[in-house]
Amino acid sequence: MTAEELRNWSNSDDHVVLDIRLERAYTEGHIPGALLAPYRQQGWAKMVATWLKQQGQGLDVAIFGDNTVIVNAALESLKAEGVTVQAAFDQGIAAWRSAGYPVVAVKSVTADELASSLDQWTVIDVREPYEHRSGIIPGAQLIPLGNLEREAANLPKDDQYAIICASGNRSQSAAAYLAEQGFEVANVVGGMSVWMGGGHPVDRP
Repeated sequence: MTAEELRNWSNSDDHVVLDIRLERAYTEGHIPGALLAPYRQQGWAKMVATWLKQQGQGLDVAIFGDNTVIVNAALESLKAEGVTVQAAFDQGIAAWRSAGYPVVAVKSVTADELASSLDQWTVIDVREPYEHRSGIIPGAQLIPLGNLEREAANLPKDDQYAIICASGNRSQSAAAYLAEQGFEVANVVGGMSVWMGGGHPVDRP
């Protein structure tokens, strides 16, 4: 698949692109609308298949990567889970840029950096409600990832947002979405596990 074909394919509302590269590569640049889903040999395909089932019927999937061997491994593992992939791109973000198509980059902030300047940020926690029992950052807005698109319309554009989840993957996708909508946003590296591991304050709802 060429960059042009992928761009045209991804423009449909019922098409989703899974970026299977490492988180750092995704942060430095990814195609608009792509979701972070870094490939791992153990359990990755099952996790993706479960997520797709939760989204309901009619969602078509494409894979975006920068290594042919890894892309093929991801395709085979998804096939074993009964997931049909309609499109695959293995030429990476450089080929996408070379074609002249837009790239989304997401800033990062560490837990320590966030803690030292917490009054300058609006924190959005995109975890599920059951996860909040372990603790939340004081003052954080609690918006599960599945509700973010609807709630984004109510967020002031002049705030600076720090997005957090359990480990940094869901928040990366959430931060990418908000960045595409014109918000000033950063992903909290390592998520709540690093925040709490660093001894930073939490509230318990």
